[in-house]
This record gives sequence, structure tokens and C-alpha cells, in this order.
Amino acid sequence: MKIYCSLLCITAILSGILTADTIVLKTGTTYEGKILSETADSYLVEIHHSKSIKDERRIPKDQVRKIIEAEKDAKDMAIVKALVPTPDRLTTAAYERRIQTAKSFLTRYPQSTHLKEVTTILKTLEKEHTVIAKGGIKLDGQLISPSDIEANAYDIDARILFGKIKHAAKSGHYQRALRRWETLKNNYPHSTAYQSSLAMVPRILFAHQSDLKNSLRTLKAREAKRQSALKSLNEGDRLRTIAALAENKQSYKARIENEKKELKTQWLTIDPYHQGALEYNLKNAEAELKRLSSYDPSKFKPAGPTYRDAWSALAKNNLEDASLLIHHLKSFKLPDRYTAPLVQRLEEKQTAQIKAEQQAAKDLAEQKRLAAKAAAEKAKKETMEKKK
Repeated sequence: MKIYCSLLCITAILSGILTADTIVLKTGTTYEGKILSETADSYLVEIHHSKSIKDERRIPKDQVRKIIEAEKDAKDMAIVKALVPTPDRLTTAAYERRIQTAKSFLTRYPQSTHLKEVTTILKTLEKEHTVIAKGGIKLDGQLISPSDIEANAYDIDARILFGKIKHAAKSGHYQRALRRWETLKNNYPHSTAYQSSLAMVPRILFAHQSDLKNSLRTLKAREAKRQSALKSLNEGDRLRTIAALAENKQSYKARIENEKKELKTQWLTIDPYHQGALEYNLKNAEAELKRLSSYDPSKFKPAGPTYRDAWSALAKNNLEDASLLIHHLKSFKLPDRYTAPLVQRLEEKQTAQIKAEQQAAKDLAEQKRLAAKAAAEKAKKETMEKKK
């Protein structure tokens, strides 16, 4: 829906210009606009001075040298142009809708001057759709195949999370951004995304800190204003509102207790009327800023290369190297969901290798047995022939 609305917005901006006729006067003056009506001796023209400024003017026909009509496909072409470049992490269904839009244009306007451009757009969409349909992903504007996702899962998941952090921060949802950064910090400290986030996070912390301080500074005034508003209500509404506020307060209290004990998060969901939560987040923001100020980037050790090399060694059946690399990965303390598939694949290949070696040994033993049998039979035959 967001994509569709965006396309409509783009179309609304562009269509006023792209679908305008060009009226050329004999004086050389040109107007971009739309011919609303005409009489025997004049045109009524809506002239477009800019995207938002228009006016109507009647122009005598004897002053007009020529009228260049707008291309009928211009409005739809604006929509097609907006189909690429595609955003990251688009679903296969979304790709299919975009592909259908491009195909519909080609069907509807077979003589369009934009056929080459639309065909190129369609090929781009189909190429990306093929990768996504097979389990790939588009991230930071680049297509990543399923096999590359497997070999780079740790860094890719961290990059996706970092993207969500940036989006939340850009939208002003600082607590949400910090909650996600907490996950990045705890689960992906050896990712390039975590390293990249360190330049951005202090700004998020300062912004959250500023919001918290402002909420604490205005808390008493806001509480007084709310009490005043309650007093202005009739008794029935006031009692119902007080009951609802009390219920919400209890629900919120249970929520943040769960966040502290179960999620063990530094960043509680904020209620602007809950002083304790505001102070809790403020204290953690100050502590995190202090911690980051003493962070030594030279100590950063990326796990991504080792992770990729381990998968590469497995793909090449270099099990000895794979085993060493997987053992080395343990020092990074990656979440089990990343190391477990490696260990499982290694064990499967080791088991297959042992079975293959056992089978090879059996085959060799059988070959030796048959060779010995053949040799014995030959010797026996030769002995019998000598006796004759």
C-alpha cells in the first residue's frame, strides 16, 4: 500500500508537466498547459506556470503557430519509471505487481516512444524477481543469492537490523532504535554493521536523552494539566476516565517489569507520565554514552570472514580446515543459530566421508579377495597341467 501511494504521489507531481500540451505562439512564446475548450477563433488554455501555480487564459487562434499535443502515455510512463530502482527487501508478490504494471504498459501502448526504456525496466524487475523467488534478498541496493546468504548470514542479519535502527531513528522513534541496537550490540558485536553503527548511536542516545529530560522537566505541569482536565468532566466521565487511567497504569507497570526481568533491556517502553521509566532510560543513556566514549575500535575483530571461510571450506569438502574454522568461531560467541548449521553440515560431511572410506576399504578388501582367489585358481590350474 505504501508503495502504491508513493507511486500515486509521484504521478501527481509529474503528470501536470508530463501530460501538458505545448502551445507555441507566432511570437515564439511557448506555454505548457492543457486546452480546456475552443471556439471558432480561440482556445481556452489552463497554463502551468509551475507544479502548483496555474491560470486560465484565452488565446486567439490567429496568434498560435502550432500546438504540440502531450503524449497520451506520459502519465502511465511516470508510474513505470517509479518502479525502479526497487527498495530493499521487496517481496516476490510486490515484484510481481511491478512486473505486471510494466507489462500492462507495453500491451496498452505498443507504439510508445518509451518501449525501449520500459523493456529495460521490465528486464531489471524480472532479473531481481528471479533472485528473490529463489530465496535471495536485495540489501543496500545489491542482490544477494541464496548461497551467499547462507555463507554471510551473520553479517547480513546484522545489516538488516542496522537498517531497522536507522529507519527508527530517522522516524524519531529513539527508544525503538536503541532497543534494536541493544540486540545488535549483544548478538552481533563482531559484525561490520555493529562497527558502522558506533558513529550513529551516540546521536540517537543524545536525542533520546534530550526527549527524556524534557519529559521529566515538564512532568509536573502535564500531570497538573491532566488533573485539571479531569476536574472539568462530569462525575460519570471523570470516574470512568480515572478507572481507565488506573488500568492503563497497572498494565504499563506489568509491561516494564517484564521488560526489565525477562527481556533484560536497558530501554523501557516510555510512558511520558511514568517518572521511573523516564529516569531508568535516562540513566542508561548516560551510561551507554560513557561506555561508547571509551570504546577502542582497534580491538574490533570481525567474525564475518571466518564464517564465510568455514562455509567455503565445507563446500570444497576441506573438512580439516572447516573444523578448525568452526572451532575458531567459538571464540566470537556467535548465537547458536549461526554456528549450529555449520556444525551440523560438518558432521554430515564427516559421517559421509567415514562411510565412503569404510566402503572404499570394503571394496579394496573385496578386490584383494577376488584377486587372491583368481591367483589361487590360476596356480591350481597350472599345477594340474604340470601333472599331466
